[in-house]
Amino acid sequence: MRPYHAAVSELAARNGGRAGLAALVAILLLGLGLRTAEAWDGRPPVYDAAAYARIAAELERGHGFTLGSDATQPASDYSPGLPLLVGGIYAVTGGVHERAARLVLALIGTLALLFAYLIGRRLSGPLAGLVGAAAVAVYPALLEYQGMLMSEPLAATLLSGAVLAMLWADRPRDRAGGARAQARYWLAPGVLLGALALVRPEYLAISFPVAVVVFARRGRGGWRAGVVHALVMLLGVAVVVAPWSVRNAVTMERFVPISTGGGQVLFAGSYMPSGGDPEDVGAEVLKRHPELLRELPGEPRLEQILAALAHQRYPRLETDAALAKMGRERLWDDVSERPVGYLGFLADKLWLIWGHGPRRVMHAPGWAVFHWLLLGLGLLGLVAIGYRRRWEAALLATVLVAATAIGLLLVASPRRALVTIPLLAALAGAGSAWVGSCLARRRSA
Repeated sequence: MRPYHAAVSELAARNGGRAGLAALVAILLLGLGLRTAEAWDGRPPVYDAAAYARIAAELERGHGFTLGSDATQPASDYSPGLPLLVGGIYAVTGGVHERAARLVLALIGTLALLFAYLIGRRLSGPLAGLVGAAAVAVYPALLEYQGMLMSEPLAATLLSGAVLAMLWADRPRDRAGGARAQARYWLAPGVLLGALALVRPEYLAISFPVAVVVFARRGRGGWRAGVVHALVMLLGVAVVVAPWSVRNAVTMERFVPISTGGGQVLFAGSYMPSGGDPEDVGAEVLKRHPELLRELPGEPRLEQILAALAHQRYPRLETDAALAKMGRERLWDDVSERPVGYLGFLADKLWLIWGHGPRRVMHAPGWAVFHWLLLGLGLLGLVAIGYRRRWEAALLATVLVAATAIGLLLVASPRRALVTIPLLAALAGAGSAWVGSCLARRRSA
């Protein structure tokens, strides 16, 4: 029994004593309970959730990665990670059991709490970790998306897990093996980033600035070690993504790393008449091109409107290629001819990304204040740790800035920010710890 008690005492010592450990367990149970309740009851799916569910069901029925013949856009426009995972769950459970899939996703989503805690503890101690985990546990938009097949809770877990794996890989170990032995630990964060890219394709691009930060760390082996660590991490990304890329090359007869639809989000995201709101793009396009209504059904969806516009403008190009070309042209014209207006457009998009969380519940005054408090404390925490943990601050800042930049370039949506909430919560915990320490010093002075 002595080794058991010693292990418990050591675990408690690393986590703020027995009280801190008990608080962590309570937060994890709270987060798990809230998520499983949402997953069990379910929620009416938004359009993307219904599409993911349909693709997963078609996979289970042996029809392949498809939305069916009546779909308004190809299934390749959707990221494959979530449907493949759910299809695998259906294969194990012997049928289309969406509740079972939601429950599995709820368990995975709960890991984001633990990862936020461990990151926060690494940054500023156990109290910071507890604040971060508690914020993730009750963040309403994450909870509501656990009630449907949406990619954001899964992506949030993968992103926070990848960052945590980088922090662990950075710890000195295996001194006998030197920098070469250290390099193998960078494979795990690469694999997690690859899985994240399959769930949220924009993180394939974000992996490259993250690799630059990893290279900048270097370590005991100097710049060669930095190069090796970054390359091993990118190898992990490639190992996960490459099979799907090969599959796309065979089925679509062109190079598509993860998904199509990039042209649509580039055009919609650069369409200044919408004011940055993707929900207004379709109406604004029809206002300027009413002739398209002759080719469209009574209540056309955005992808149908943009497909008709692309065919009108570049009839010989595939829809996605045409929209990509149109998006690049519009982006260049706006930047070069209307730079001031474009800056205002970016400001509107920045507000759409970070001004509030997704889902109507996040517009309630209490939760809006909670979101802004989390954002403010997170930025404060980033500054606070920058003085003593520069590499960790650079890593987290790179992820947050890169995710924001993707939203500014493409479609702006608070759903993009939702994926980063566990990281922001860990930073908010660090900011809270810094505020607490300042107040304690002032009282003791």
